[in-house]
Amino acid sequence: MTEETRAPARRTADARSTFATALADEPGVHDPAIVAALARVPRHQLMPRLFAPLGQDRPARHWRLLDLADEPEQHHAVCYGMDQVVVQLDGRPTGRLAVGREYTGIPSGQSSGAGLLAVTLQDLRLVPGDRFLELGACTGYLSAAAADLTGRQATGVELDRELARDAAQRLAALGANVRIVARDGLRGVPDGDWDAIAASFAVRHIPASWLQRLTPGGRLRTTITTGAPGWHATALLHRDEHGELSGRLTAERWGHVPDRAAGWIPLPQPPTDSGRSRSAVLAPPTPAERGFWVAIAHSLPGVRRHWGAPGFDDEVVLVAEDGSRAAIAPDGSRAVEWGPRSLWQEAEHLHARWTGAGRPAEYRLEFHHAGLRAVGGPGLNWQLPLA
Repeated sequence: MTEETRAPARRTADARSTFATALADEPGVHDPAIVAALARVPRHQLMPRLFAPLGQDRPARHWRLLDLADEPEQHHAVCYGMDQVVVQLDGRPTGRLAVGREYTGIPSGQSSGAGLLAVTLQDLRLVPGDRFLELGACTGYLSAAAADLTGRQATGVELDRELARDAAQRLAALGANVRIVARDGLRGVPDGDWDAIAASFAVRHIPASWLQRLTPGGRLRTTITTGAPGWHATALLHRDEHGELSGRLTAERWGHVPDRAAGWIPLPQPPTDSGRSRSAVLAPPTPAERGFWVAIAHSLPGVRRHWGAPGFDDEVVLVAEDGSRAAIAPDGSRAVEWGPRSLWQEAEHLHARWTGAGRPAEYRLEFHHAGLRAVGGPGLNWQLPLA
């Protein structure tokens, strides 16, 4: 092998080594076996075409299409970074798009951030022989790492038929022990009992069919969304040897994006009047107080934060589906509200309940005849109906 032919292989090896080092340093990642399993999967071969985000806005809306064969260094920088890797926009097949061009669109196929994937596998506590199922498999990267850890075939379910076909072909070429099934995971899972189920997209309600296929001793992990971006909550469920289900809902730094049917709560039009101004009682809690923001997402229906709302500088801006809005000064000295709901007043009342319950960042999940209840403490709970 000449120096010229060795260079690409060395570049790839360096990128994967750097990836493993960076992944081990990600917050919450602590299992070296999982880091090693994710690093062993040649991620670049599962996503030879990907979209690099352009500009500083996040979430990004402008992208450049990269091809591994044409721009390997730029491709590796995205593929082996810590952020999510987008492989499809607006459901359009990438094989028909021109490489190197800029595109505008919303991601419809992505491999989640590496830290989130590592924490997912940690939470599921995979052991050799476990039957692993991934819902929303996309490229099959997480499933390939799970197959490595369990020593048996993993199954990935992917709604988009093109993504499913490409993933199946590329995984087979790598010799990965992964079966890809093209179907809608929200409408049911493949036959069989599963020891570990990972949903790689966020849901508003956990489908009962997922729980029915969970074997005694089985674990299920999914992001729960209300359509409020940035307020992530992870549901981790367990079925004991007697068949009883229990779990917890944890406010997280990371979370998967919603399934295509759910989407985000839309941003209403900016107000045209000066609003109702008053002295605020509560200074906005920091983003690190995730338990409070998750409580807002679930207890105040249809509410989200408008990150970087134009014209409001550093103020915290909440918006609701009915057009209500609240802008709160960072020090809590003033709140301005618009629309039929007094959003910040509702948030202040909820904060008092959250504080009285002990300021939880984790909520107990209880199953009963009406579905699922998240319990944070006295006076702080809400329903999570099963789909």
